[in-house]
Amino acid sequence: MLLFAHVLKYSTAEQLPVDHPIRPDKYRITPDPYLMTSRRIIARLSRRAMYALMLVLSGMMLLIQAGPVMADHLLGDHDLRCDRIFPCPDDLKPRVKFWIDVFTKYGDGQLVLHDKDRPDRVFQVLNTRYQCSRKRDARPIAQAKKKLRSRLEYIAAQMDKGKTTFKGNDKHLANLFKGEKPSEVRASAKRIRCQGGVRDQFEAALKRHGRYGPMVVDTLKKNGLPTDIQYLPFVESSYRPTAYSRVGAAGMWQIMPRTARSLGLNISSTVDERLDPDLATAAAARYFINSRQKLGEKARDFKNRDQYSLFPFVITSYNYGVAGMYRALDKVGPDYMDVLNKYKARGFQIAVKNFYSSFLAARHVAVNADKYFPGAGRAKPVGHDVVTLRSPASTERLSKVFQVSEKQLRNDNPSLMRLVWKGRRFVPKGYKLKLPKTSSGRSQQVARLNSMPAEQPKYVEYPYRVRSGDTACGIARREGVSCRELIELNNLGRRALIRIGQIITIPGSPATVASAKKAKAAGKKPPAKKAPEKKPAKTEVAATAVSPNPRKPEPVIKPIAAVPESIYGVGDDLLIQMSKSGGKTIYTIVIEPDESMGHYASWLGKRSATSIRQHNNMRSSRRITIGKVLKLPIKSKAQRDAFDSQRLDYHRELQDEFRTRFRITGVENYTIRSGDSAWSIAREQQVPLWLLKRFNPSLFTVQSHPGDIVTLPVIESL
Repeated sequence: MLLFAHVLKYSTAEQLPVDHPIRPDKYRITPDPYLMTSRRIIARLSRRAMYALMLVLSGMMLLIQAGPVMADHLLGDHDLRCDRIFPCPDDLKPRVKFWIDVFTKYGDGQLVLHDKDRPDRVFQVLNTRYQCSRKRDARPIAQAKKKLRSRLEYIAAQMDKGKTTFKGNDKHLANLFKGEKPSEVRASAKRIRCQGGVRDQFEAALKRHGRYGPMVVDTLKKNGLPTDIQYLPFVESSYRPTAYSRVGAAGMWQIMPRTARSLGLNISSTVDERLDPDLATAAAARYFINSRQKLGEKARDFKNRDQYSLFPFVITSYNYGVAGMYRALDKVGPDYMDVLNKYKARGFQIAVKNFYSSFLAARHVAVNADKYFPGAGRAKPVGHDVVTLRSPASTERLSKVFQVSEKQLRNDNPSLMRLVWKGRRFVPKGYKLKLPKTSSGRSQQVARLNSMPAEQPKYVEYPYRVRSGDTACGIARREGVSCRELIELNNLGRRALIRIGQIITIPGSPATVASAKKAKAAGKKPPAKKAPEKKPAKTEVAATAVSPNPRKPEPVIKPIAAVPESIYGVGDDLLIQMSKSGGKTIYTIVIEPDESMGHYASWLGKRSATSIRQHNNMRSSRRITIGKVLKLPIKSKAQRDAFDSQRLDYHRELQDEFRTRFRITGVENYTIRSGDSAWSIAREQQVPLWLLKRFNPSLFTVQSHPGDIVTLPVIESL
């Protein structure tokens, strides 16, 4: 949900006419009556009054630098045409029109100050280099909000006195509240929200839609779904297959890691199928089919169900979850506007309430793209030759055999992970490789590839568990490998932070690994590499840690606030724990965020999770809980090792994807409120669940109460 995440993160995923009454390039600055003076008035002012006036003018200049106050911020005149499947009731249209303006009228560097509960109530537009912030506004934006709040309170006070006519910008503000009581003006003054324009992003998304839209439509048709669902990726990701949100959603459809597995998508150190447009679209279609079925079952309970469409609920469930919309439908009924206006729940907030409206806006803009973005080009659909690999292969071999550059391979296969492109992993067996379309076909090239002997790995890797006193380069020297390679392979960052119990991967060639193992067996130090190594940019930090207990998870780092980067890296708390009971070996794990029973079954090499549930006396309807202990039906050491390896890979990849796009600049406190849960905090504060657990492990194992303090990382995009 990347475009929508950008659109709504400021409340922080992942949508014209040329004769608009207000065009960004035709905005005119309207003089603010509170800044208008004359030389005659100034000449009569005392020195003290002059000084006070200068302070006022200085403050106003800050706002002018943030952007001029516009006089004509009313909604654009958009001719909305909806249908029975995706209706837009009259009460919803102002909200939809607001998002159309966000998608088409306001571009980069433009911010809209509006009422969060009434998005169409636009107070002011700022031109500024600053961005809206979900937590802490830049000073000019904060000052603009403060001044606006003051003017609204002034207008309310004047309305209390019976005043009905205003001048200048106050007239514009007062006109937004025609027929309203002064109390509504005061309430609105407390709901001022900042929204960034995304016109430029939407125009770029239209080009990508030309490439992927036909495939999406075809998939929706095959699954019996309305083809207008094709416009949802405009809201989710701006139609970018490689889009990635700060909470861990990825791909064109912004699918979360845990949801991916339930939809049939795999994530590993070699492939993240959420980034494959075709596979992700097929998975999204499965989601919509399931949502339609479950919500439809509930809708049958209402006699007036035929009067309303189910799809506003289905679309909103993509943001709020099927279970959430099921509860809303159950409590309020099948009238979507009633749900929007009456349903009360902790997570049913601005992002959810605007999701369907933004979808309708995106559909309207995309359908009328020539009107809103005249002359904007669209990419042509790209056909591919698809080759299913019979055996693992390096990208180097594939590039040579199929005579395609690595850059082209990367563009056509965005689901392949960084270690594949670095040559440290092979493209796995069974992978459907996409290649540029050819008229002659690729049968000869495929035959040549299949006749080639199996590739021998250039690199051999093995795990190492960090001990007390270890540093990254110290481990590298002891293991006889390059420190720089070790840091890069494990994505340790510039400070090369590691922690006790962390599992890191030791890189090397078959020769160096064999030499290291031989030296260790003989009790000798392995020979150091002759080539000089590039040291990390900053001094290494050996993070202090507490040995984790699988049944009572403890914080792995002390203190996190001092070195927030040290939360990265998978630890030995992810490995299967063994114990004896009645002469039998019991294998257990502690359930981690972003895991599912489907993951465990896959990592054990099983087709379903039935045997795991039976092993734990769990009903099929029971859901697993983070922090709880789960027993695994392990039959052999090879099965245990395979499980550990795949689980470590999975969590390492989630962290690496986050780390390559974001950085943690510090921490801040959050006070738990009534109704909060770990999930709701992670969602509303835009923090990945695994990262929230790293900072607050007790949040997942101990009952929290309102007033308790949790630590949140401050996250910035790179």
